[in-house]
Amino acid sequence: MILGYVLENVLGFFFALALFVLPRSSHNTRETERRIPYVERVRDVLTQGCSSFYESAIFLCFSIQIASIVMLSRLDFGVSASGMGDSTAKITWAVSLLTLLPLLYVAYLPQLLQGPVSDKQAARQVSKQKLRFGLFSVCWLLTLYPFYSKMIGYFGPSLIGNGEGQAISNDDWNIIQVVCTANVEDISNRELVAMQFFGVTGSLFVSICTLLKVIWLGLHRQHEDSKFVHRIQRYRISIGPKLTILFLVLLPIFAITQIWTILRLRQFQEGISRNTGNENIDSQWTFGQIASITVFAPVAVECAFRWGNG
Repeated sequence: MILGYVLENVLGFFFALALFVLPRSSHNTRETERRIPYVERVRDVLTQGCSSFYESAIFLCFSIQIASIVMLSRLDFGVSASGMGDSTAKITWAVSLLTLLPLLYVAYLPQLLQGPVSDKQAARQVSKQKLRFGLFSVCWLLTLYPFYSKMIGYFGPSLIGNGEGQAISNDDWNIIQVVCTANVEDISNRELVAMQFFGVTGSLFVSICTLLKVIWLGLHRQHEDSKFVHRIQRYRISIGPKLTILFLVLLPIFAITQIWTILRLRQFQEGISRNTGNENIDSQWTFGQIASITVFAPVAVECAFRWGNG
């Protein structure tokens, strides 16, 4: 399903960048419209396409988080480790974060989808923003268990050793490594550190952004007329463009590193599969591979419809 995850992040970045760069119709002058033909029409198509993308991506992310929790909990609580080796667990941690990252563009930067509207439309727009962030918050809450599992896996006690309570001795583990990883490019310590750093940092970044947004929404709801809230609101508006640029830089970095993590671990798994005479089914096109791509078909349909009927 790696292509589906890549497509989700590429689409999220594309819509966020395009809507940020494209001039808003409320500030368009005749000179701007002459330089950028159909600017209002293009912005409308991108706005509707981004909204459709978010609706598709949010439910893909939700299903991935549920699957991740089920798989990791079976492993963490000793229910069953079938098909869940160390590399597969690391891939699951990366996928859990990777599917959440592109949702942050719309959930945290709702101004990307805003434009000049009537008072009635503005009220509906605000309600839509709250719904989007509420759905995002549900997905974020679901990622807390994969994050907990990640922290235990990276920084918890090792199950390999000669002491009491260890699952396997050092000698037995060395024999397994010799048999399974012969002629396979092992994952170096630097690569492991990079996987840990970007995986943990990315999860913490998303969590901090989500908690700050929740705190802000609570303050705005309970103390809407206070000077302190108005001061924060003015500050948020003033740093809006800078915040968008920050997201357009950091989120692709986190996404690329998670994609690299998945591909590197898949490469390692394929080498082990060849040595053990097993078939690596993760590299095959299955129902999940196809479904993860076609789930974004409504985005193309919506953009084509808006363009044809604009």
